[in-house]
Amino acid sequence: MRNKKLLLISCFFLLIFTIAACGRRGDPIAIAPYHEISVVTDLTAFVKDNNIHLSWGMPDDKDFPEEAIKGFIIFRADIAEGVPVEECKCLFRSIDFIEPDSRASRLFGIISDETFEYLDKKAIKGQSYVYKLVIMDKNNNMGKDSNLVLVRGIKHDPPEVVITPPEAPTGVIAVYTQKSIVLTWDEMRGKGIKFYKIYRSDGKGFIAIGKTPTSAFTDKNIASSRKYYYRVTAVSDVEGPPSKKIEVATETPRD
Repeated sequence: MRNKKLLLISCFFLLIFTIAACGRRGDPIAIAPYHEISVVTDLTAFVKDNNIHLSWGMPDDKDFPEEAIKGFIIFRADIAEGVPVEECKCLFRSIDFIEPDSRASRLFGIISDETFEYLDKKAIKGQSYVYKLVIMDKNNNMGKDSNLVLVRGIKHDPPEVVITPPEAPTGVIAVYTQKSIVLTWDEMRGKGIKFYKIYRSDGKGFIAIGKTPTSAFTDKNIASSRKYYYRVTAVSDVEGPPSKKIEVATETPRD
């Protein structure tokens, strides 16, 4: 009976040892010793479809093994429009961590074993940014900053505002009254007219002589025995074309 118990106990421990041995992982890959973490020097940025993309390559450093890389920390800082990167007192914040040996990291745009591409999904359109990378090794030590890259915000031109000028006034009439010439024309209601501008010529070209918010104007600066020509324009946000020219002759004074 005692021998059976010992046999059962031996079989139990043998089973436990077998299960543990089957679940044991392989020995970790040996990493060559290094003195300093490598630095990314080829960070670039570009804008595609109004989105900011970063691209960089695996560091080419013989003294720093790739196996020692735990990942890349991506930093971003806002920068004011027109400020050079060299003069920017930028406050960098980490926005993501990319593991080069993770298959899931391909969702972030790793396009090969040696080249990485990252899409900044949280960038605000129109905002300017400065980016940098830092390598973290598997001991959670961080290396030096990569080169800085600047991405200026894309400013979309405002939609062009088309302003339609008002039509030319119609129905212009001129009446000579011995001491003045009275002009009237058809009022242009509901068309955003701010005022009317009056032009006069004595045969040597038209010049502006006044403006009025109503559809009437009196020209008192006239001489006798002369011919005058008038045109009227309507002004809203812009000035419209002139009306048809109208001629008026003043009389010679009677003795």
